[in-house]
Amino acid sequence: MGARAILLTALALLGGCGGEESRNMSASEVAGALDSLPIEPGLWEIASDVTDVGAPNLPVEVQRRMIGPRQRLRSCVTPEQAARPSAGFLAAREAGQGCSYADFAMQGGRMTGTMRCAEPDGGATVARMDGTYRRDQYVLRMAIETPMPDGVTMRIGTRTTGRRIGACVDPGQEGNSG
Repeated sequence: MGARAILLTALALLGGCGGEESRNMSASEVAGALDSLPIEPGLWEIASDVTDVGAPNLPVEVQRRMIGPRQRLRSCVTPEQAARPSAGFLAAREAGQGCSYADFAMQGGRMTGTMRCAEPDGGATVARMDGTYRRDQYVLRMAIETPMPDGVTMRIGTRTTGRRIGACVDPGQEGNSG
């Protein structure tokens, strides 16, 4: 999952409301909940790291190569995007591509939730998310379980941080790494 997708996942999580009964939500419903999300417009820096990888018979050298920093990017969030985040603020897959969201809560600077995405070859990838947030930064940890072609499940732990680092110099800056 790319850094922008992880930022968008985190922002989608922020749209949840604490205290609601747990239920599955479509990507469109989560996007609708983003209307009241307090996002600070400006230039954001997002960094992601893989913190843990495990699967039956996964060689240690492969595991070591997978763990570590993944990506750092900068993305401009315009005032219009901050005021009304769209479905584009959702992770890796848009609505209608087999993803559902559940158990979202946002309260006291903490966010939690689960995203489940159907895989084309069967099974589902499940990402359990837990993090902290403010208007200008967040830390998101994800525990991901994804089916592998040989029938085993790979477990991946990630940590993503996002923070507003200033004003956007150029609106075309979105997605530029630096």
